[in-house]
Amino acid sequence: MTKILSTLYTIATVLIIVGALFILQNETYGLFVLCSGLVLNIIYRFTTLDYDRVKSFKILDIIRFVNIFLMIVACFSFMVDWDQKFNFLIISIVLDLLLNLKEISFKTK
Repeated sequence: MTKILSTLYTIATVLIIVGALFILQNETYGLFVLCSGLVLNIIYRFTTLDYDRVKSFKILDIIRFVNIFLMIVACFSFMVDWDQKFNFLIISIVLDLLLNLKEISFKTK
């Protein structure tokens, strides 16, 4: 299961980066690629969240839980074309990276 989850996280990250690059080049399908990466990241975060720690009000896990809903709002904002859609996207991705910094590793085996 961990291999599937790590693959899902890698695919989500690549899709978010590629979607952002397509958006910068004014490609129309960049929003679809970016939103699909966000959806995969949301699925990954929901499956790896420790719900017992959220129920016991551990602050870091509550912030992670709030960040998942911020990613959902960011994805929804692209679908309804809000003015602040890129702000929600940037905040949710940066907060996700800061909260889950230990998942990013540059170690080689």
